[in-house]
Amino acid sequence: MFDLRDLQNLLSLEEHRHFGRAAAAVGLSQPALTKSIQRLEKQLGGSLFDRSRSRIAPTALGNDVITRAKSILSEVAELRRSVDLFLGLHVGSVTIGVGPAMSESYLARAIATFAENHPHTQVNVRVDHWQQLSEWLLGNEIDFFVADISERADDKRVECIPLPKQELVWFCRVGHPLMDRSMLSQKDLLEYPLATPRMPIWAVRWFAAAKKEYEELEGTQRPMPNIQCESYSMLKRMVMSGNLVSAALSDTIREEVAEGRLFILPVDAPTLTTQAGIVRLRERSLSPIAKELVRIIQVITDASHVTD
Repeated sequence: MFDLRDLQNLLSLEEHRHFGRAAAAVGLSQPALTKSIQRLEKQLGGSLFDRSRSRIAPTALGNDVITRAKSILSEVAELRRSVDLFLGLHVGSVTIGVGPAMSESYLARAIATFAENHPHTQVNVRVDHWQQLSEWLLGNEIDFFVADISERADDKRVECIPLPKQELVWFCRVGHPLMDRSMLSQKDLLEYPLATPRMPIWAVRWFAAAKKEYEELEGTQRPMPNIQCESYSMLKRMVMSGNLVSAALSDTIREEVAEGRLFILPVDAPTLTTQAGIVRLRERSLSPIAKELVRIIQVITDASHVTD
């Protein structure tokens, strides 16, 4: 392996064609520069310069080595620049996973803010249910994910950073039969098809008693939910197309409610709240870029929670 300093000394001698001036340019004594060139010549097995009293000039081998040394040192300089930029949060990429509910939350604002603050970085976002996100995380396909953390709370392989809890609301289309009722129970919701993303166990338990009562009265098993879809955009379109009901963060349906297309149902039951958080591998360090995105997510989520 060649010492990069020897290559730099080689280029200095090629530029100045004088051992004394070349040595001064790189901050060495003349004997030290001479030893550096001799070391390279020994490693390569041939002379790099023709030396005489009147001139110093590269040999044919010297010219070839000089050309390659320039290329090597240029690549090393570019590598150093890239590392410096990466550590300075100027360039690079991060891949994150996002659960369906969180994809329609303040997380979108956090990612947009990050992109504005760091325009030369790239953020790759994968939206899916928590089980798939966990597989991607454990397979090192994503840097971290933001989703329900209840299923991962006891997994020693990961670290969970809780985010402020947010309430889920039940909604239907404007004109739905349930809009005529002043208050609804969990059992009332089961009178109509339920459409949600894949439900974590804590959400299934929320419906357990009402589901059991419904099945005893009807004498038939009821799937939970009837329609399972990981895209809230599609879920909203389905709800607006028929008599389905669904649940989401209020921010998810804020626009449709304001436009009079969706209606938030009054449900007399314990409030459903998200148990979302940031999940990362405990033994894998986050890059500076990923750490910065995590910080922005926490800041904006906390601020949004206070505002609401």
